[in-house]
Amino acid sequence: MNDGPEVLVLGIGNLLWADEGFGPRALAALQDRHAFPAGVELVDGGTQGLYLMPMVRAARRLLVLDAVDFGRPPGELVILRDDEIPRLMGAKRLSLHQTTFMDVLAAVELLGGGPEAMVVVGVQAGQLDDFGAGLTPEVEGRLDEALAAAVGQLSEWGFPPA
Repeated sequence: MNDGPEVLVLGIGNLLWADEGFGPRALAALQDRHAFPAGVELVDGGTQGLYLMPMVRAARRLLVLDAVDFGRPPGELVILRDDEIPRLMGAKRLSLHQTTFMDVLAAVELLGGGPEAMVVVGVQAGQLDDFGAGLTPEVEGRLDEALAAAVGQLSEWGFPPA
């Protein structure tokens, strides 16, 4: 399908629930700090779940910023590429949303098309059930490293931000 952007940068999560808001906060910081070349689209996906499917399906490359839960120490940076994503997602939920990112990828696969390349830049969440709280210090402390990983991936794909 791939009639969408060359690169879709997607921040997913819920700003109202502590570390769950990592994805949208990281996306906002990336947008504030950099200018992006044509072909790169940044989208705050919030908690839209399956409503993200058409965007994901249309993108040639997909870069996701999100909180993850692999039972690791809070704040640990996790980067998954291409085939690593479905394998690990089948064993454990990747996203902390009611509709998981795994559901979005499964729907895209069923319909055909979808990104040629996918990367998830995630940070292990620590606190999720604190309504109205910001990121915990452990997760916030990894923001710059996560953004550097995202910029590095965009550059590797030939879309270096300024």
